[in-house]
Amino acid sequence: AHFLAVAEEGHFGRAAARLGLSQPPLSAQIQALEAELGVKLLERTRKGARPTREGEALLPVIRRLAEDAKQVEVLARELRAGRQMPMALACVTSALFDFLPPLVRALRDAQPDAAMAVQEMDTADAVEALRRGEVDFALARLDRDRLPLRVLPLGRDALVVALPEGHALLGRPGPLPLSALAREPLMLLPRSISPAYFDAQVSACRAAGFEPVAVREVSSAMAQLAFVAAGLGVALVSSGMAVLRPPGVGFRELAGPVASVGVALVWNGERESEAARLAVSVARGLFAAGHGEAAAAG
Repeated sequence: AHFLAVAEEGHFGRAAARLGLSQPPLSAQIQALEAELGVKLLERTRKGARPTREGEALLPVIRRLAEDAKQVEVLARELRAGRQMPMALACVTSALFDFLPPLVRALRDAQPDAAMAVQEMDTADAVEALRRGEVDFALARLDRDRLPLRVLPLGRDALVVALPEGHALLGRPGPLPLSALAREPLMLLPRSISPAYFDAQVSACRAAGFEPVAVREVSSAMAQLAFVAAGLGVALVSSGMAVLRPPGVGFRELAGPVASVGVALVWNGERESEAARLAVSVARGLFAAGHGEAAAAG
């Protein structure tokens, strides 16, 4: 936390004020960390401080550790307040608004005193967190079991196209054929984030007679929409994202429709916690009647 504060503020004094410390103890903490790691993390400049090359390389890992520590603090605080059954769950961005709220509400109804921490992660990070036992279950885009991970699909999903405001394709009547995007610059999520989701999009484009060429790879579905709003290209997104209606972006259904990899509840069969078992039971009842499909049609 100390290194992150200095790296983000670019100044020891501002970082100390943010942390509620005086500057000497902050400097001492940084020096102790540098000694422990065996590398220099920060260098002082005339304007303040900045990460060294080694500090820049370690920054994402340290930021992730700090986020994990925050989640531990959240759960510990809720447990101190008398809550039981700690639940740690991960959720992909595109499920935050349609699948996560009903699931969390249903879990709260089933276990009102549960201590719950939610982290936003892409599918690849959620899979790793499940393998390491850092979360009990996740809402992610996986199409099948990948042992030891188990997958419970919550509903079908279809892709929609996000277009910048004023785009000519927004004026065409009826659902768009996917082939209409053949010459459009696409904003794609990298395959590493969610291989199944990426492969489904590429396969659909190839079936429509063209090879998708990413004009830019972006790190999240929200970033896709932001770049579309900026007029830099178009994007194929989960229909769940269309419910956000961000300014500067129009959405159109695709003819077919074009199937995508739906959201699934994922848990580790070899580390199945009480919280994971409850989530599976609740999700089966909540989404079995088609709620997931209705939500995904958003």
